[in-house]
Amino acid sequence: MKLRNVLEECMFDKQFCKSPLIYQLGIGKPLIVRPTVEDVHCSIEGYAAGSCIPSPQKNVGKDFLKKYWSRWKADHVGRCRAMPHIKTFTRYSGQNIAWFLLTSSNLSKAAWGALQKNSTQLMIRSYELVYYSCPQTLQSVPQFSCTERNASNRDGLALGKTIKTKLVTLCWKGDEEKEPSTKTVRLPVPHQLPPRPYGTEDVPWSWDRRYTRKDVYGSVWPRHGVATVCIPSGRFPTLFQC
Repeated sequence: MKLRNVLEECMFDKQFCKSPLIYQLGIGKPLIVRPTVEDVHCSIEGYAAGSCIPSPQKNVGKDFLKKYWSRWKADHVGRCRAMPHIKTFTRYSGQNIAWFLLTSSNLSKAAWGALQKNSTQLMIRSYELVYYSCPQTLQSVPQFSCTERNASNRDGLALGKTIKTKLVTLCWKGDEEKEPSTKTVRLPVPHQLPPRPYGTEDVPWSWDRRYTRKDVYGSVWPRHGVATVCIPSGRFPTLFQC
């Protein structure tokens, strides 16, 4: 599946609006979090970190993607200079999370599947590891805690009481004491929410370009005269949230 077919307005926006959650939460603005050239240049591994963020310039340099790009920021977990090789999808409002998906799946038909036989069959070609979380999945799952307040939540679950569950980020600053009937679950979302859009000088990292400005280790890219390579456009491991 080419990235353009996933994200361009003529297809992606219409398909996104058909999601069942749209009727409950309203139409959101999809964004893609991807490290910039400057992020990789200043990372703890220097340009070497860019080898784990594969995508050629012919993919990330497309004009229609500019409105989606957002900065990689992870100061809240001390990992702003650690470059990601993860794929996360989340629906959020401020620091509140409607659902969260962490997966090894790239944006490809092999990973996510394609409809076949007149849309009666979904064909998925690869095995992927996925963690999915939403309030409903955590309502009846007791959590270990050393505090009496959370222990009472476990007792409530054991008695069959209904406890409202709310997902928030680690940066959420609400007061749990004001909502004793609500179980607040903090998810370690790996990047800042809400994401900050690219500035006018920001350029998305692509691993088949030549970068002559030396990184924090005095290296350029590609290193040691290694030839640049391209990969199939289906491999596009980015962070995505809407």
